[in-house]
Amino acid sequence: MTGPVERADDDVLLGQLGEALRMYDEPPADVVTAAKDLFTWRTIDAELAALTFDSLLDDERAAVRSTSAPPRVLTFEAHGLTVELEVETGPAGRRLLGQLVPPVVGELDLDTAAGTQRVSVDEMGRFVADLPDEPQRIVLRLTAGPSVVTMVAVL
Repeated sequence: MTGPVERADDDVLLGQLGEALRMYDEPPADVVTAAKDLFTWRTIDAELAALTFDSLLDDERAAVRSTSAPPRVLTFEAHGLTVELEVETGPAGRRLLGQLVPPVVGELDLDTAAGTQRVSVDEMGRFVADLPDEPQRIVLRLTAGPSVVTMVAVL
């Protein structure tokens, strides 16, 4: 059984402890920076896919003016997998069509400053997503094998 003196001592001790902890309410800036730097290493085992084709850079037809913009075609390769992307721009906005060769079932994350949109990849390796008008980072998570991470600025 605790008496009034012990309870008062506990209250004083808790008050002093609370004051001491309030001094360190925010973590130091260098600790926050180190934590953010470590967070970027969470996908170190993923493979960065190499851009092997971009219609804006490699296609002569892209230099020809036309009334309608042709879709942008991008091809990435990593670890025996080819990721084919087509970005269509129309009155309703931008849309991403893609296929994995050979077909692999998985999930595709479109990371932007606004958040992440997750899209399923079907048994034929196909996927479709609506794109916001900002740069994209595309992360492909496969059901088997290592993840393929592609850094894509879809303009």
